[in-house]
Amino acid sequence: MLNSDVGDVPVPRDLIEELSTAYQSLVDHCEGLKKLSEADHARNFEVYIPTFGATEKQRYTSDARRAAIIDAVGLTIDDTHNRKYEAGIICASDATVSAVEQLNAAKSHFKGTVLKIRNLSLEKRGVSRETVLKNALKSAGIQTLDLRECYRQIRIMPRNLDSISWTWATSHARIQKLSFDEAMALAEGLRDRDVELADTAIDVLRRKCSPDQPLVRRITLPNQLRANYAYREAGKVLRKSCPISGVVIAQQETLPRLAWRENPAFRKEVPVRLQRESKIEPEPVIQALSIHRYVDG
Repeated sequence: MLNSDVGDVPVPRDLIEELSTAYQSLVDHCEGLKKLSEADHARNFEVYIPTFGATEKQRYTSDARRAAIIDAVGLTIDDTHNRKYEAGIICASDATVSAVEQLNAAKSHFKGTVLKIRNLSLEKRGVSRETVLKNALKSAGIQTLDLRECYRQIRIMPRNLDSISWTWATSHARIQKLSFDEAMALAEGLRDRDVELADTAIDVLRRKCSPDQPLVRRITLPNQLRANYAYREAGKVLRKSCPISGVVIAQQETLPRLAWRENPAFRKEVPVRLQRESKIEPEPVIQALSIHRYVDG
């Protein structure tokens, strides 16, 4: 049975209903997690949110826990736009850990449902996956969702967590190799923004680069938050590291040893570090596109 027309692609009514039901499941699990987390704090399960409040003492409070959980379960664009707490650790009871696991499973199911809808575009040439999804979300009345946040799993740390420290990966970038023709296409694309800039970029490429010369686009990435942690298993201390986004859940009543470091991007003083030898020229040939040449030789 077909009900909702998305562009020229009919979307089955049952798939729209599945999307709506999957979203409602997310909402229900989020609400349940909030209540269980509140109960944990009343039972003296500890918390530490390093960026909450103005004093160190405030970072261990029920208010810190509540604010961080609200951040962690935000699903809409408005929720995530106001997100404040990119790190922290919440000690949780077995019931709360189970609730987090169920929420993560609901997120995986929601993501799978979204993928089904996106794949409907394969049935009709010329219709984009995003157009199909956008209209399906509108049909379900949930067009304001932040899909990335709806997919994001809340990390549960191993049992017997002994320590956790937060660090920042800095000065990293994504390197995209380009042919001369691809670089020219990017330069031409500047025309919508600034005609003179596009003409200048094309002229520089023609004068400074040859058609058979490989190029590189260096896209600087923001500092990435990581966690280094240690836990005990079978009488041994195991150490691991992972990228972190948001608070983590500790399966214990008391906090492990902690070490928090501020984002270096917000520090006034930049630490001196030795630069690794690079295979690309330090200065871009096209500043507006961050296009570099390889170092000769």
